[in-house]
Amino acid sequence: MHPIRPPIPPKPRLPTVAGHNRDFRDSGISVSDDPSASTDSLRQPINTSDTSPATPTPGTPSAVRQLASRFESIALRLSSPTLQRAPLGDSDGGTPPPILRKPSTTMQKLQMTVGSGLAVGSKAKPHPILRPSAHDRTHISRRASAIAERIYDAVYESSYDDDDDDRTAPDYSTRNRYYSITLNREESSPVYDMIVEEDHIRKVISELIEKEQKYIETLDHGIRNYVPAMYAQTLPAALRGQRNVIFINLEEILRTHRDHLLPDLERAANLSSSPQASISSGQMAEKVAEVFLRYIESERFYCYVRFAMHQADSEALRLRFHDYFLKIQHDLDDRLGLNSLMLQPIQRLPRYKLLLNEMVKDLLKDDDGKRTMSRRTALLCKVDKRISMLIDRVNQAISVHDIRQCSGSQVATGSSLKHGSDVPLTLILQPEGNRNPVRDTPINLLYQGKFQRLFAVDIYDTNVRRKYSAKLFVFEKLLLYVEIVRDRLEYRGHFNDNEVCYLEEGKNRLILYAGGRGMLEISVHFETSTELQPLIALVHTMTKSVIYDSVEIEARASSHIVESVEEEEKQSQDVTDEADSWDEQKLTTSLVDAQQQFLEVLKANRSFYLDTLSMEVKTKLTTFIGAFEDIMELHRRILQDLSQPLMDPDRICQCFDRYLKTDVFDPYFDYLREFRKATKLIQHCQTPSNFNNRVAPTVKQFTFLCIEHLQEYSRYFNVLIVKYSENSTLNIPIDTELFQRLAYVLVHLNTYRNNLTLNYELFLIDDQAAGCGFVCYNERVSVSNPPNPADAGPCRLFLCERAAICVKVQDVAEHDQQEERFVRVLFVDRFQDRGAPMRMRKSKRALQRLNFLFEGQKFRIDFATAQDQSTFYSSYVNRYIMI
Repeated sequence: MHPIRPPIPPKPRLPTVAGHNRDFRDSGISVSDDPSASTDSLRQPINTSDTSPATPTPGTPSAVRQLASRFESIALRLSSPTLQRAPLGDSDGGTPPPILRKPSTTMQKLQMTVGSGLAVGSKAKPHPILRPSAHDRTHISRRASAIAERIYDAVYESSYDDDDDDRTAPDYSTRNRYYSITLNREESSPVYDMIVEEDHIRKVISELIEKEQKYIETLDHGIRNYVPAMYAQTLPAALRGQRNVIFINLEEILRTHRDHLLPDLERAANLSSSPQASISSGQMAEKVAEVFLRYIESERFYCYVRFAMHQADSEALRLRFHDYFLKIQHDLDDRLGLNSLMLQPIQRLPRYKLLLNEMVKDLLKDDDGKRTMSRRTALLCKVDKRISMLIDRVNQAISVHDIRQCSGSQVATGSSLKHGSDVPLTLILQPEGNRNPVRDTPINLLYQGKFQRLFAVDIYDTNVRRKYSAKLFVFEKLLLYVEIVRDRLEYRGHFNDNEVCYLEEGKNRLILYAGGRGMLEISVHFETSTELQPLIALVHTMTKSVIYDSVEIEARASSHIVESVEEEEKQSQDVTDEADSWDEQKLTTSLVDAQQQFLEVLKANRSFYLDTLSMEVKTKLTTFIGAFEDIMELHRRILQDLSQPLMDPDRICQCFDRYLKTDVFDPYFDYLREFRKATKLIQHCQTPSNFNNRVAPTVKQFTFLCIEHLQEYSRYFNVLIVKYSENSTLNIPIDTELFQRLAYVLVHLNTYRNNLTLNYELFLIDDQAAGCGFVCYNERVSVSNPPNPADAGPCRLFLCERAAICVKVQDVAEHDQQEERFVRVLFVDRFQDRGAPMRMRKSKRALQRLNFLFEGQKFRIDFATAQDQSTFYSSYVNRYIMI
């Protein structure tokens, strides 16, 4: 039985503005019928405990009367044009009401209602008193009257509703409070009770752990209910052995969360320690973020990717036997159901992201309410980015089953499967349409390593000789490309990890091929170069020990390098000191491994191309073989330097700075002078793929290996510079001096590598070019009215140490991009002995033209601008004088 409730007092009626009363002696109007309620009640302490006899109207909270009276007083005072703001407290000099410590539940609801009804801004600084107009007074008076009535309705309606559920008075000593009532002592206006939110981050973390526990209980309850039904005697024959198909790896997901993730989150939240433990909410959020980061980086959440790859098979089988599973649900009196149970893992990861976003919003605000990027916020942003990438990866894994030639685990018949045994999970791809029938062998995608990523690209396929919209699925050991045909995916081809080669052409195009060029080859097109770089990193990680000349040798790109290229994550240097040092150590280790692997590649190529030569040919190539051995010795020294203990980016930067400023790289110049002879004398009928998969496929690519490997070093410094730049953008302290040294080394290393490449291409097209020395300067020019009309058009003019060389170039359009290729040498202007006149003259008709005279023949060379012409002319004269 409920106690007899007191009668509801009538609502307060305020005087209107037109007929307001100017007698302000009674400034506190009580909402009760007791005439003794006046302003004196505002000076009394507010009792938040049980109702006392001193209360004029039993059952009516005294704070309600006070708040109602206060707002009615505001309405009366502001309606008067002669009203002046009253000081804190009563006009009689009374003391302000004391601070409330234990507000009741009804009081909290009341204050929330007041806060939503009256939007009062912060009053950190007193504003000058303005005399309100008649219209303003009318508006304020009506608004205060409406608030007073809302107070009345909220209190009495909620009091009757709440008492039905709570038969006893609430115990405030044991209830967790997220709000407290405080006074704003800086305001000169009457003091109102304000709702101050306590630590919201702790609440979010508690909610995270609570939902994690419920998630585990849901999975555990569902598995205990439905898995035994797969071995019942009444099980349909078509469902026999299909436990793995229906439940996939749900038990693995349960073990990951129950045995590992939940205990780690509880330890991070410091739940096992005493409540008095001194740990801030920011530190708690940091530890929780580190837990998620560790799980993502160690691929412990890959169980969700595997679950998504088989979701379609499970859903189809559950839909086919819907009635049977519905009957089991009714027998078990389970409200969730099997279909809802199997949706839980798909919905779990986005919920982590939502809760992390809540913590980020709190950490983005400092004490002044301004947005700031702290080190903990940077870590949470990084984890948020990683979770987003994981969610995208899970969604992309679902698309694997959309391939028409891909099928899941085969449903076994009752006669072919013993009772109690289960069909293992499989994901079979049945290739078709390959030129080589051997490549049509079925492939189990589950044995191709982890699924990495899906790329939506445009592919030009040499097999079908056309371009189509495609999707490229990347596994650890397989590259699978399919064509998008309306609402389905059609298989077009694949590459294994031990055969795939790639070549970058332009900024947004990648050539993938196997064996010789043109046999099994596709051209992958991206809209931007940013989208291309993650694929290059993944392909390099796939090939690992397979390094061809056409493959750009990269650092062993882990998920951190891929993410840095995709603008992945904004991280803080301080909070992620351990993680950052791990990343740098991982990157340094990858560089050392790549250097060691490159030495193995050089040995394999030497064994194939040089050791098998006859003695006569070896004699002719003695200088080249010696230069090649010097290159190998150079890279052994580099490997020895990189393998020193405690190597870090700073020391590696110092090493390469020393290499570039000294004669360490001089063996490359001797190598360039001799390689042209090797390309003419070395002939092989045996294909490298039949000998060793580390060997370059052609002699030309073999001779270019050591130059191309310099890209490995450039990529290492570029990754570090990008990483430090992102930290600097986030206002995270970085080593400025190290950053400048890295940029300096990268620029000079790229310049050195580009010069070597340019000299290699020049020496390759002409036997006599190497005798002219190395290139000092070059310009893109145009030849007008040459002796041979076929030579007219674009050219490249090189200024070497002992000659000027003009090379005809051709712009080849390949896949919507222009590539410059050297065609032939037009002329070689060797510098003559001292006293001989120069063959180059300035044109008298055109400022941007130079004329070269050779035995009565004139070559008119037009530069893009007169400045380019002047620069080349000065360089030519200076070099000529030196000779």
